[in-house]
Amino acid sequence: MGVNPAATAFYTTLMDGDFDVAILDVNLPDISGFELARVISSSRPMGVIMLTARTGRDDRIKGYEEGADLYLTKPVDGEELALAIANLARRVRSAALSAKTASSAKATADGKDHAVSYGSERPWLLDLQRHRLTSPEGVPILLSGREAMLVEQLARAAGSIVPRAVLDAFFGTGSADPESRRLDAALRRLRMKARAAGADLPLHVVHAVGVRFVGALKLA
Repeated sequence: MGVNPAATAFYTTLMDGDFDVAILDVNLPDISGFELARVISSSRPMGVIMLTARTGRDDRIKGYEEGADLYLTKPVDGEELALAIANLARRVRSAALSAKTASSAKATADGKDHAVSYGSERPWLLDLQRHRLTSPEGVPILLSGREAMLVEQLARAAGSIVPRAVLDAFFGTGSADPESRRLDAALRRLRMKARAAGADLPLHVVHAVGVRFVGALKLA
């Protein structure tokens, strides 16, 4: 498909792993580092460090507005960077532990009935070999190859927002085009296929940011 792998590969790796800190450059060929910072900070419990040659005040302000915890300009001292990563990672782990403890206490307070109900939610299933998406009620929806790859990205994100540029890459010619409407058309087709099969596809489009699948979605 001619997709430049720089940022899309980074994002795929990010979704498949468990990381404390992401280090981003601003100038990426397929996704802006600012866009990645916005998506990560709004959907993942991670620290974000911008490491870039762009030293302007407006760029620094934008970096922090989009969710960067630190904005460092090149060249940067290696020891300073290592200490910054270690300190930020420690704060991220501490915050994650506090959130986990609070969530566990809330789940206990809500009672066992709620926990059983939540845990018994049936997922959507994506069969990549057969290009088939099956609803929790067992309704099959046949997909094209690119539709299957699109849904695969949503599945790997596990409920987090997938940046629009990552999804655009599957329908573009090598770089994300902000004016492209191919992704919008693909999402409309997916929804129409689901409705024709008697299912309601739980897609949530976040304007100018990306798309996420609301509900459990697993690879079969």
